[in-house]
Amino acid sequence: MESVLKSRLGMFCAALALVAVSGASAVADEVADRAKDPNLWAAPGGDTQLTRHSRLKDINTTNVGKLQMIWSQSSGTLRGHEGQPLVVTVDGTPMMFMESGWPNIVQGLDLSDPDHPKTIWNYKKTTDRDDSAVPRACCDTVNRGMSFADGKVVFGTLDGFVIALDAKTGKEDWVVKHAFPAKGETITPAPIIANGKVIIGFGGDEFAARGRMTAYNLADGKKIWECYSTGSDKDVCLTPDTNKAHPEYGTAGKDIGISSYPGDEWQRGGGAAWGWYSFDPELNLLYYSTGNPGLWSPSYRCKAKTHEECNDGTQDNKWSMTIFARKIDTGEAVWAYQMTPFDQWDYDGINENMLEDLTVDGKKRKVLIHFDRNGFSYVLDRTDGTLLRANKYVTANWAEKIDLKTGRPVKVKEHSPFGPNGNVQACPSAMGGKDQQPCAIDPSEPGMAYCPTNNWCMEDEPQERAHTQQGTVYVFANVYMYPEKPGTTGKFKKFNVLTGETVWEIPDAYPNWGGALVTDGGLAFYGDLLGDFRAVDRKTGKILWQRRLGSGIIGNPITYKIKGHQYVSVWSGIGGWIGLPVTAGLDLSDKFGAIGATAMTKAANLDKIPMGGTLYTFRVD
Repeated sequence: MESVLKSRLGMFCAALALVAVSGASAVADEVADRAKDPNLWAAPGGDTQLTRHSRLKDINTTNVGKLQMIWSQSSGTLRGHEGQPLVVTVDGTPMMFMESGWPNIVQGLDLSDPDHPKTIWNYKKTTDRDDSAVPRACCDTVNRGMSFADGKVVFGTLDGFVIALDAKTGKEDWVVKHAFPAKGETITPAPIIANGKVIIGFGGDEFAARGRMTAYNLADGKKIWECYSTGSDKDVCLTPDTNKAHPEYGTAGKDIGISSYPGDEWQRGGGAAWGWYSFDPELNLLYYSTGNPGLWSPSYRCKAKTHEECNDGTQDNKWSMTIFARKIDTGEAVWAYQMTPFDQWDYDGINENMLEDLTVDGKKRKVLIHFDRNGFSYVLDRTDGTLLRANKYVTANWAEKIDLKTGRPVKVKEHSPFGPNGNVQACPSAMGGKDQQPCAIDPSEPGMAYCPTNNWCMEDEPQERAHTQQGTVYVFANVYMYPEKPGTTGKFKKFNVLTGETVWEIPDAYPNWGGALVTDGGLAFYGDLLGDFRAVDRKTGKILWQRRLGSGIIGNPITYKIKGHQYVSVWSGIGGWIGLPVTAGLDLSDKFGAIGATAMTKAANLDKIPMGGTLYTFRVD
């Protein structure tokens, strides 16, 4: 009898496991299938490969001059508006979902009449809010969007909640507390949904946070796995197989997420994943990158006393500034590559990891393309982390090059801040060759990327450390930023990631802090901080159309098609780190304010730009 019961119990458990796997597979297929429909914008990057490419071509190089604004919608808030809306179908109804920055107002719009959308619900969490998240958000109260699957809209709030709403009604399905502002943690990234899991990190490296990524069950919000960026091998989810193809990147067995920091500094070691996340459904791998290793006064993050000793490979502050490839179902790290070991400039590594298939040196490769804050564009084999290319895409004098054999940068000491009160010049500035503003790629144009860039430098003077308290500003550096070339603070460029060639570029007097969109109509779309939204001929770089919007643009354009018309939408609303002096009303006479942003605001006349919070939508009329 006992054996029969055990047999039946085993069959029952196996059946439950099969149902769970089948459910996750169904959600994975749903997300992938929806992203294949060019009429929708189904994920933050359009797809889980973060291409920001659309096959739509109704709007093209011949008719884009007739593009007109059709409707606009307020977010209900001011300050910075990064990110983008989603466009999906819910029970046959075309819907748009959009989220503001703090206090994170979400709206559901019925697009059945696409020229006159109707708001059918809106949502704002009203209980257990934590206003202390606002001053603890290092770089404005922004949000980078939401994800959708299984009839749920899922997003994060600045004060640390991850929320799933019923897409039809806007009612809460589940709510979990994910990040804790008292520990320096605030949510600005959009989650990714893959294999029935909601995966998300948070920001907070400038407030002594300790970065981690967490996977929640899409069905009910229960935690599935959690992996830290610093700490023991177990905490980081390293295994004996991690970096098997490239042990020079670091391996399990020595807890280097602890030993590569002095004392207990790893507990404040940053590495927050506050950027973008991508997913390869064939390899079943999640890709994301981590931020800076806490305080900006580098010598406090090293056991040794000199620049040379701190760059000998033992004090790398693992696993900050790292591209992770993790198994989506368990979080186990397959490979991890650190771009800027022992960071001395705040070159957060969180920028997007775009997935593409390329022929490199005569061999077909599944690659990952990453334009880092440090000024280098990286191409890696995404199956095992092999570094294939690392080319400068902006002026970068902090390093001569990236050694392709070791993966390590060849640093230039005279441009490398180190001890307190030593003023050092470096390019790019801490805001990077580009920050989180995402590039776009088109798989039919292999190796080419369309990118907004920052073109300024800095003087960085580390300071004495005054405390080690989480949740309190943890920077300790005076940073002054300035344009590399007077009159040009940003560019939009077409860049060959294999050769390092800039095919064409458009210089701009105003920073380009918004993302890119490319379409099969031969167009690339982007906007600048003055508020000019542009369509560019992808072949020549010629600006074919532009319109001035109500505020600066730091959002990412999307495109979709309903009832025979293609539409293009983009957020307007100055903010982010670059616009923080405007949105927070800071004193521009303090050239070190907002960790250098006030000087750039003054140099680029950003204080003359009004705040906003409006989504603008266009079509050819």
